[in-house]
Amino acid sequence: MNKLVKSAGGIIYYYDKNNDIRFLLIKRHALSGKIERVAPKGKIQIWETDEKAALREVSEETGIPLNFLSVVQKLWSATIEWLENKDWKFDKEVVYFLIKYDWDPDLVDIQPVEWYLWTHKRATIQEVLNLVYYADIRELFRKWYIVLRDKQKTDDVKKDFLKKLEL
Repeated sequence: MNKLVKSAGGIIYYYDKNNDIRFLLIKRHALSGKIERVAPKGKIQIWETDEKAALREVSEETGIPLNFLSVVQKLWSATIEWLENKDWKFDKEVVYFLIKYDWDPDLVDIQPVEWYLWTHKRATIQEVLNLVYYADIRELFRKWYIVLRDKQKTDDVKKDFLKKLEL
């Protein structure tokens, strides 16, 4: 049996000044040497829950204080066999959460830690779908964009209805 390495991360979303849904991506060096855009994630410490680890990793890798991040829900988890080199294998369990960012996106300060470059992207869903390499992660973004967009439309209808009741 291979060693199991657990990691957690988040698909971070926020609403821009026009109330449009945006996602935050980080640029990093992949193990292959390529540069890729990803949702932040990292190793789960023994004493942490998956959710706490996801929040910590997102905060560490984006510079966003924890008090501006909130987990909306668990999105996905998978265990994959990972081949590090010819002699060493491990299994990697990855858990992603949908995380809302409630503050000014211009204040995000990505830190150059580990494999991450000091850059990030405030992306529309179309940009995410074009930039994110892994198909399963692109699909997570796509599905949750639709859920968030539909919720936003429902909330707008509710607000309009309540305004009409006040008249």
